Amino acid sequence: MQSKDWQVVVVEDEYDSVQMISKILNYHGIRVLVAHNGKECVELLKRVRPTFVVTDLAMPEMDGWETLNAIRANPETEHIPVIAITAYHSSDVADKALNAGFDAFFPKPISPKYFVEKIGKLLEIM
Repeated sequence: MQSKDWQVVVVEDEYDSVQMISKILNYHGIRVLVAHNGKECVELLKRVRPTFVVTDLAMPEMDGWETLNAIRANPETEHIPVIAITAYHSSDVADKALNAGFDAFFPKPISPKYFVEKIGKLLEIM
C-alpha cells in the first residue's frame, strides 16, 4: 500500500502539533482526519477505518493511554496500528508505551523524515 492510499487519524489537543503532524503527513500524500482528544477519536472510529492512528499521550478528557485501551477493546478497531507521540519523553515512557501496546513511539519534536519512514516500515510488516 502506497502512502497516498493511507488515511490517518491524528489525536492531538495542541493546535501547533496538529498543524505540524498534518503537514508532514499531507506532504507524503496521506489524508489526515483530526480528533482533539480520545473521546473524539473513538467517535470518529465508528465512522471511518484509518490506516493508522497517531495519538498524543497527554490530553484532556481521554488521554492517549485510555484511547489505546478503547481502540484495542473494540473488535472493530483492535487491529488498527496506534502510534504514540509525546513531548514528555524518556526511555521509560517509550518502554511503557510499547509495552502497553502502542505500535510505535515518537518523541516531540518529530523528525519528519524518520517519522514517515518508520511508519512506512511498520505498515509493511503489519
